[in-house]
Amino acid sequence: MTLVPWPSVLKPNAENVRIDARTRSGGETINGREQVVSSGLGRWVMTLTVPLYSPETIRAWRSWLAMMDGRANYTLVGPCDCANANQVVANIKGIPYSDKTKHTDGAGFQQGGAAPAIAEAAAVGATQVTIFNGATKLPVLAGTFIGINDFLYVVVGVTPLPGEETRLDIRPKLRAAVAPDDPVEWCHARGPFRLLADDSGATEIQLARTGTATIDLVEVW
Repeated sequence: MTLVPWPSVLKPNAENVRIDARTRSGGETINGREQVVSSGLGRWVMTLTVPLYSPETIRAWRSWLAMMDGRANYTLVGPCDCANANQVVANIKGIPYSDKTKHTDGAGFQQGGAAPAIAEAAAVGATQVTIFNGATKLPVLAGTFIGINDFLYVVVGVTPLPGEETRLDIRPKLRAAVAPDDPVEWCHARGPFRLLADDSGATEIQLARTGTATIDLVEVW
């Protein structure tokens, strides 16, 4: 299985991102009762709609889809969700002392710009991670998509901790172990996905000029 980079020129204008919980049941009784339990095997499924409006986007789409070789390969992609994500305070430079003077080199102090990162190691299968807040605008928001080590998660619970740390409850379970200082991505969270079916992405191009591509993807892990 080979990683096929997602073309930067292709910008989805609609998306449906959810976790397929993959629950299990013993069936419904004669009284209409049913017990359903989580299998613990939930994984992301995603539908992306991509406008093809120029020769460049049409060629990029054709090339990407061909290189995916149906379900054989995978790509790193995720929701375009910056508007709903936590934000990191911008890096401000040249801050002077209280008397308006700067360092002898004229550089001044710096503030902000520090991205969040993992604070404590966590094993595969964990549903909690602890992060250094960095310059994140607090509080951390439940419902935020986050990316860690090229896997996609969603925050479902937030516990502020003493100092500069926050504990996050996440879904799905950690796909790979995390270590201190691993970066946490707020805005452009990505994960590994392959086509749900070999024929996903079949697209009609009108008059060889414009079209709309819709693809169904499933997480690889």
